[in-house]
Amino acid sequence: QAVSSPGPLEPSFPAASLCPSADRRKRGASSGMGLQPQLPSNCFASTEEALQHRQLGGWVTIVVAQGGKACLRPYNAFEWIFAMLLTTLAVMATVTSVCVAFISLRRMLRRCRKGSRIKDARRLKDAPPISAVIPCYLPNEQYIIEETVDWIMREVESPGPLEVLVVYNTPRDLPEIEARLKEMEVGVSWPEGRKFRAMRVQSSTSKAANLNAALRTV
Repeated sequence: QAVSSPGPLEPSFPAASLCPSADRRKRGASSGMGLQPQLPSNCFASTEEALQHRQLGGWVTIVVAQGGKACLRPYNAFEWIFAMLLTTLAVMATVTSVCVAFISLRRMLRRCRKGSRIKDARRLKDAPPISAVIPCYLPNEQYIIEETVDWIMREVESPGPLEVLVVYNTPRDLPEIEARLKEMEVGVSWPEGRKFRAMRVQSSTSKAANLNAALRTV
């Protein structure tokens, strides 16, 4: 008796199990459907929200734009150095301001306690005469010496009689300016009977030598 063959056998397990990677992709797609992408823990949707999450009031982190989001990142080394430099300058400026204010206040208190020296000098009776010595190197100062003498003689206050002495040295003769200085001795009427003298130190080569020569005459 002939027995017929049943034909090729078909597998009894599901066909999907033959492609596990495809199944995983399908499951991932279906599970992620309708969900919003998750932002990193240090990134936020807006700058205002990022500012609210800054640590220590923003002393250690900064808000930067990254991929359309506001993200927090720590300061780098250059930013820390720059911040320390600004802080140092601010501290130095504060200390300087405090010192200047303290010195000014101390001077004001001392002046209030002891009184003004200018007022004391004005109240002096029989005040001694005062000599003001101006050493100069005439070639360099010939254009300003007349104006300087005129200002001192007319503007400077003195409790007693004032005499101004200009002692100068020059490597060459300067007849014009020297003649005008001589005329200022006798040809100008100075206020309050003040006197002016000009003296050339022939052997001098410095202002120190001019001063030494003037001290022998006052």
